[in-house]
Amino acid sequence: MTDAPVRILFVDDDRSTREGYAVYLESHGYQVRTTGSGEEALRFAASERPAVIVLDLGLKDMDGWEVARQLKADAGTAAIPIVAFTGASLQHERISAMRAGCDRVVTKPCTPTDLLDQITKCLES
Repeated sequence: MTDAPVRILFVDDDRSTREGYAVYLESHGYQVRTTGSGEEALRFAASERPAVIVLDLGLKDMDGWEVARQLKADAGTAAIPIVAFTGASLQHERISAMRAGCDRVVTKPCTPTDLLDQITKCLES
């Protein structure tokens, strides 16, 4: 009997970023669903219940902070760990992401290995 792959929702408005990280995560045994939309992220999270959400904070349709707040306000998705994925490296941005409900913050660009490490830490806690 084999375990089902761990599902990750990867949300970033840059298609090449989504695809590149998804390929890497899938090569490590994860099942990855991607989207570039905050609205879709909310729908996918509610219907698919991923183990972890990697969330770009600079989405165009709805910023990542609002997506995180809505996910944490919904009883069905509140327990899903969120890794904020942001180009901003300022400390106040990191604090703001954590206050919105993100569990970890990764500054991009980052190596796929660094992102995988943060995902693994979310799954272990």
